[in-house]
Amino acid sequence: MAFVHEIVQEKDFDFFKSMGLKNCWGTKPQIFLPGRSEWIADRVRNAFLVAIGGGMHDVPLIYDLWWNGYVVRLEVEDFRSEGNRRESFKLVWDVNKILIPKSVWEKRDLIIKMIEEAMLVNQGGVKKANLNSIIVNMSNATAIEMED
Repeated sequence: MAFVHEIVQEKDFDFFKSMGLKNCWGTKPQIFLPGRSEWIADRVRNAFLVAIGGGMHDVPLIYDLWWNGYVVRLEVEDFRSEGNRRESFKLVWDVNKILIPKSVWEKRDLIIKMIEEAMLVNQGGVKKANLNSIIVNMSNATAIEMED
């Protein structure tokens, strides 16, 4: 796997802003907090997974996979099946919906594979020392073609 968890560095601020990511409702530009934003990056494949929002009041967690200028939106549930954030525990990501732009729909198998690889690196805000394992459940994932 080539994906790594990174804090977005100052040298990448302009690129991050240029990605054009929107909030979890898709209406406003993603809020960017210099020095505090994180992503899961694969610079070789030019792919970046960014947490967008959600996760409250029956709204799933929303992530965007930015890949070569295309934005793929994910709806994800996370749950901890063992332990807690202060101790060793297992983190499970349950990917439910993947919205793939029509122009890259034919590459959906590659996109889904990249999503799985990126989510396997996504620590969900947990210190690596406390993380026993990460599991990505794609069995209920539905890929949906959307307009660009």
